[in-house]
Amino acid sequence: MAYSNIIVTTQDFVSTITLNRPPTNAVNLGIREELDHAITALEQSKETRAIIITGAGEKGFCAGMDVSDIANINKGPNGNDVFNRIERMPKPVIAAINGYALGGGCELALVCHFRFIADSARTIMGLPEVNLGITPGWGGIQRLPRVVGKSKALEMILFSKRLQPQEALAIGLVDRVVPAADLMKEAMAFAVTLSKRPPLAVRAVLEGMNVGLEKGFEEGLRVDREWSAKLGQSKDAMEGMTAFLQKREPVFTGE
Repeated sequence: MAYSNIIVTTQDFVSTITLNRPPTNAVNLGIREELDHAITALEQSKETRAIIITGAGEKGFCAGMDVSDIANINKGPNGNDVFNRIERMPKPVIAAINGYALGGGCELALVCHFRFIADSARTIMGLPEVNLGITPGWGGIQRLPRVVGKSKALEMILFSKRLQPQEALAIGLVDRVVPAADLMKEAMAFAVTLSKRPPLAVRAVLEGMNVGLEKGFEEGLRVDREWSAKLGQSKDAMEGMTAFLQKREPVFTGE
């Protein structure tokens, strides 16, 4: 599939998805369709072990739903379904927030496993939908309290608060605040480090944690036990043990 609303590049086992509708990178039907396709392709790709999501330009990471595309809201992949797929990716996903992340853009950041944000006055995060008499529609009401706690999430949503980078860091909404000029370098370095971790074990942790959070503790433990049995027979486990005994860095292949 040829992409016109996103850009996908891969280097050193890290794939970067750039929303390419500057200056706002608002989500239209094209982005939903192309994100859905890219997620499938990257999930299956042996050349991808970690993913970065960012926005084109310097103004916006993602401004959420494109209101000018409202006529297409019920066409193509549903926004909730696409975001759920990102959250459940078996490979770690990092949001590199390079501009405002509002509404659906904040919800997109929330589905990523890690969030890095540029230290800039124009970089703000929030779920301002209540100002318009509506509510966050792509999972923000459910995910935000899991990240920052119930009362902080309620205050942020009910008062449509917009947070600067340091404020977002203080409540745990983001993991790192970095100089704007270094955002992609920092995100890439983190992703490359993740890509060197054993892919099967990483997948096991992501799947087990997601299932536990979504379906409960016991169901999560069941998935963990299944993965433990699989990993014990894997080539990566053998490589990890061998490298430890030989006092060298392991080279994992995902097998």
